[in-house]
Amino acid sequence: MTIIKIEALPNGAHENQTINGVLDPIQEGWAVIPEMLGTPETLEHYPFGEITVEDVDGVPTVTGWTPGKIPEPEPGPAPEREPTAEEILNVLLGG
Repeated sequence: MTIIKIEALPNGAHENQTINGVLDPIQEGWAVIPEMLGTPETLEHYPFGEITVEDVDGVPTVTGWTPGKIPEPEPGPAPEREPTAEEILNVLLGG
């Protein structure tokens, strides 16, 4: 069973958990994604998307999935340059 936090994060993703077995009750603010709707592997752009949630037999359940935009990765620091053999030799020789 997969549950998803109803409120999206600022980047448009939803916190989510896959649980083996049954979770009763579902935490407040979370909803079940029924397998007939999809799974984390089959829902487009998961976990980035907009969800529709309805109460089904007393359980908050995702009834609609609209794929969201996957944000571009944040640029990280440039990788450090590896020292050349000559630079290592100069350091070792005290130069």
